[in-house]
Amino acid sequence: MRKTKDEVLFQINDWLKASLVEERKKSGCTKEDVFDLEDEIHSNAWFRLDDAIGPKLDRLRKKVEVARRLFRFYAVDLSSAIEPIMLSASSVRYLYVLFLKAALVQSDFRYLNSALKIVDNILHRDDCVFSEELRALAFSTLDVMDEELGISDHV
Repeated sequence: MRKTKDEVLFQINDWLKASLVEERKKSGCTKEDVFDLEDEIHSNAWFRLDDAIGPKLDRLRKKVEVARRLFRFYAVDLSSAIEPIMLSASSVRYLYVLFLKAALVQSDFRYLNSALKIVDNILHRDDCVFSEELRALAFSTLDVMDEELGISDHV
């Protein structure tokens, strides 16, 4: 039985809220001109996918697609990595779910595609394991988007 968009969004939000509660690692990096992706993506603005987050999320999507690496520290405009510290596995999973949410909310298959690439280990991370529950969210997202946009009707 297919889930509705609201059911899938509820499940995604539930997972994101649970992750917000977990302790995050703190770094000694205190530069004002550094974008700490680890801290930023766990903020409420990212959870809500505020309008100001859109360009940053799209920039990260492109980093998954092109660079195939996600670092923790970037220049404020996300143009380049500041330090070669990889984003934690838990934050990679969190970003994966944020991509699924963006795909649903914006009806944008590019975010779904990027999320699926993360699951397919395009980042070459042995430490980033995705539970079946998280993998299933991608299929639920695809089902809802297919139903809303009627993609399979045209294939």
